[in-house]
Amino acid sequence: MNNNDETSSQRTLRVAFQGEPGAYSEAAVVAYFDEPTTNVPCESFDLVFDAVESGDCDYGMAPIENSLAGSIHRNYDLLIKHQLSIVGEHYLRVRHCLIGLIGSTLAGLQKVISHPQALAQCENYIKQHQGVRDEEA
Repeated sequence: MNNNDETSSQRTLRVAFQGEPGAYSEAAVVAYFDEPTTNVPCESFDLVFDAVESGDCDYGMAPIENSLAGSIHRNYDLLIKHQLSIVGEHYLRVRHCLIGLIGSTLAGLQKVISHPQALAQCENYIKQHQGVRDEEA
């Protein structure tokens, strides 16, 4: 998404994304842009859209579709709410990791804590392990 039709070639583009540095959305930013960018992490998708609409960032990277979990309805709603438009797309393969404390085993797994979208993407895997609960972080 982009708020302005022209960006200065004299400065580095600022691109907002949801999550911490290293998040999948930031990986999509790095893969999408051919030039160096200043990547701006945001705590929520709302803040990504706000950063672009306010002019603080030139672009925002936000997932719209996911082949495992379907549409990201919240981001469609944000596109409607803000006067922004989609100007490009990037397909990114998402690979989640199940991480535990030293000495943990898959057989001893009781609870998986993660972002709601990641839990939705891993739903089938989690269901294969009876008795395992999931919890949104």
